[in-house]
Amino acid sequence: MKVWGGHTPTNESDQNLLQSLLDNPSVRRLGFHPEWLGLLHYKLVGKETYKSQVKGSLFFFDEDGENNPTKELEATLRSFLLETPIPEGQMHPICSFPARYQFIKRMFGVDLQHKNGIRCERFEQWKESLNVDSVSIVFASYYMMAPASVFGHTMVKFNQKSNSENDSEILDYAVNVAADVPETDPFRYAFYGLFGGYKAKYTLFPYYLKVNEYNDLENRDLWEYRLSLKQNELDLLLTHLWELSRGEFDYYFLNANCGTFLVELLDVVKPELNLKSKLGAVVSPVDTIKIYTNTDGLVVSEKYRPSLYSEIVNLVKEMDPEEKKVFWKILDEQPNQTLDFTSLEPEGKKIRTALVLDAYLLTNRYQKSKSQNLTESQNINFQKALEARSKFPSVYDTTLLKEIPTPPEGSHPKSRVSLGGGSSNFGNFLEWKYRFAYHDLLNQSKGSPPNSELVFFDAALRQYEGKRLEFTSFTLVRLVSLTPYNAISKHWSYLLDLGIQTALIKNRQNVWFREGMEIEEKPWQRKQVPNLDVAFGWTFSDEFSKTKERWGSVSFLMGFKSQFHPFWDFGGRYGPNVQTIYQKEWGNWKLLGGIQFQHYVSQTPENLLLSSISLRYLFSDVTELRLEMKQDPVYQEANGSFLYLF
Repeated sequence: MKVWGGHTPTNESDQNLLQSLLDNPSVRRLGFHPEWLGLLHYKLVGKETYKSQVKGSLFFFDEDGENNPTKELEATLRSFLLETPIPEGQMHPICSFPARYQFIKRMFGVDLQHKNGIRCERFEQWKESLNVDSVSIVFASYYMMAPASVFGHTMVKFNQKSNSENDSEILDYAVNVAADVPETDPFRYAFYGLFGGYKAKYTLFPYYLKVNEYNDLENRDLWEYRLSLKQNELDLLLTHLWELSRGEFDYYFLNANCGTFLVELLDVVKPELNLKSKLGAVVSPVDTIKIYTNTDGLVVSEKYRPSLYSEIVNLVKEMDPEEKKVFWKILDEQPNQTLDFTSLEPEGKKIRTALVLDAYLLTNRYQKSKSQNLTESQNINFQKALEARSKFPSVYDTTLLKEIPTPPEGSHPKSRVSLGGGSSNFGNFLEWKYRFAYHDLLNQSKGSPPNSELVFFDAALRQYEGKRLEFTSFTLVRLVSLTPYNAISKHWSYLLDLGIQTALIKNRQNVWFREGMEIEEKPWQRKQVPNLDVAFGWTFSDEFSKTKERWGSVSFLMGFKSQFHPFWDFGGRYGPNVQTIYQKEWGNWKLLGGIQFQHYVSQTPENLLLSSISLRYLFSDVTELRLEMKQDPVYQEANGSFLYLF
């Protein structure tokens, strides 16, 4: 590439043409043209100083092309006058960079491709095979079982008209931009993701592969947002994506991720929208979906594609009690015996056999996709169920409307401030809190990952009556997933909490003696200590009820807690614990309670019983009222707070 950027034509006609182009006073001006800067993803980093966000020698023709837009334009002009033949396996620069070529053709008024008879067969065949009629942005919902997916994910889908008409859209193609992450441990993964070390690349793949990965394997719903793009904008999008396949980008979880890359891509195609200016300092994929849906005229339609598990849940919810009994009995018996699917109806009772069979067939497919080792009986039963299902009508009467969850753009804002106060056995207090991101168990669940917490940089300041302001807590990261466990989806629940908490420590330095040498009980001090909590377990919920989660959900977790401070013996305390978490949401209210038994190996007293209960009322999508009570053997408090999300 760099060699071609210094090319000088051998024939006199091209030499004169190149010289006239390079001598054109507009070359320097066009080097800073917004369209040229956009095509090469230059970013202003100082006074008249630019740096491209694209990395890789295959993307630039000039040695200093990454930092000098004008030199890169001049080198591109030279390379476009390269004479054939091109080495086998490579393409002419005009074919490698068709979007740049269209810019130069339009700005300089010269058609170098036709002048020199250059044919770009590989690019034209690629473009023709995609047969793009329109473009959609696809959002894959949150997946709490993998660190790379807890924020959700966005990608571009190329819609073909014929597939849309035949209801076969999974045969479309999609473009994914994601970090190229080698196998590594979670701590290194988090460090590189936050502070740099990963590269992101654009890749093209059949859409059905991602549907299988997200919808089936990971239980993730997909939301498709079809964009309003003119034909020339579609062409520019395709040609520019072709170019970007030759480069890569620095990847950061918080502000250079799949969401931001696609926003910048659309800014190249529709610069008048200036979508990038709407990005904050920290951006999650769902933030970019909100930008698209809030931009007038950009999103023309929205489509929901439920995950395989969501489809199963909807079918089981539709069942009446007798149908559920038959369904659960099939799941219980099918691993160990061959079943007769021709006579499922209980004696004297009528059921919708087709509904039960549909739910069973999807469940079998779901369990198979989760790499569960199916028994020979399960495989035989699946074939027999298919045969039985073919004898029933494809449509049957239903009583429930198909449940469509709140789309991601309906989720609450990610940041939060709160002001509150309360009373404790240490005195009355005022409290200020700030959470950088994203969601906790008491936040409304619509549009957000249900039964989950995803919290980063959550800090609290507290002032007790007559005392100095103190830094009470700081959560660096808190991940909680309380996915229900059942016969279909046997998911673990987990909790990870890393940060600083306030602990009560006996103050040895203030021991004093009464008359008669009687020892006064040592007073307690509030100290801020590093904290690590890890727990695993199960969550149970009536998620298949027609009246959703009638009794809420209850979780049972077993874990380990460690804290460190020099006032403790051995410099800290640690030990196992068990806890129960209960949650129930109805309307604008949510109840959250918990009981925890903690055993410390290196502390007296060794055993602690802690309990808490919280009640949230939602005034609007951005305002909440919370009432909370906490108790342990030494400390009790009750407080209330008003929260604003932004």
